[in-house]
Amino acid sequence: MFNIQVDDDVIKDKLEAAINERVEELAKQKYFMTYQELAAYLSISKPVIEDRLIKNGLKYYRVGSKYLFKKDEVDQFLDEMTASMTATDNDLKIYKRMQSDQK
Repeated sequence: MFNIQVDDDVIKDKLEAAINERVEELAKQKYFMTYQELAAYLSISKPVIEDRLIKNGLKYYRVGSKYLFKKDEVDQFLDEMTASMTATDNDLKIYKRMQSDQK
């Protein structure tokens, strides 16, 4: 049998360090993404974002001439958008047509 001694202070220090590291990680995440950041995040171009996402209802926020996007809203929009797609019907162009057919 193993006899393991646990020092409560060491465990508390390790746990506190792990929590602080995660908090710092979360604090570094940006609340909004610019067009360029969104394009990099999705690996698609600005025109595709405009034509396939914004025209289909992706929310954005305008500050002066700058357009900003919330990451969680982008993720939710894409989840909803792709939920109705299948392995064979998975083109964003089809989604636009399906949306207009339902109106």
